Amino acid sequence: MTTDATISSRPIFAAVAVIVVLVAGGLGAVVGASGQERAVAMDLLGVVSFQMTPVSMAAFGMVVTAGVLALLFGLVSVASRYDDAGERA
Repeated sequence: MTTDATISSRPIFAAVAVIVVLVAGGLGAVVGASGQERAVAMDLLGVVSFQMTPVSMAAFGMVVTAGVLALLFGLVSVASRYDDAGERA
């Protein structure tokens, strides 16, 4: 007797997303630390203005990366609702 067990991959994707966001924060900190003009404010589409410090660049990298990953995971969740091939009879 064989049974097909379905294992959710969401915890794996969540762990990978956390790692990617932390790496983005680390890279942002490196970019902020090695920035040549620290007193110059960085404008983002004329809406947000912040200094190029390691903390602000790390936070910016983490927020943007988390936002993009949330958007992608959300789109995959919506697409999986309409996936008829994934259902077994």
